[in-house]
Amino acid sequence: MPVNIINQSSRIRLRFIDGVDGEGKEKLVSKTYSNVKGDADDSDIYAVAVDMARLQTKSLKTVVRTDEKELVE
Repeated sequence: MPVNIINQSSRIRLRFIDGVDGEGKEKLVSKTYSNVKGDADDSDIYAVAVDMARLQTKSLKTVVRTDEKELVE
């Protein structure tokens, strides 16, 4: 039985360092961008995320890509 993919969507989350707490652990804040093209290349998405992070005052910690796909028969 073949499975088809519908409603594919992607988003990226940029996590920034927002300082250090009293115990020396990094405090993080994040910004999420939705409606990323599902077929976009990971390296292109990362390059754009790094460019966007340069517009911020906080340091970039991580870039997370989340893909959602609905599988149907």
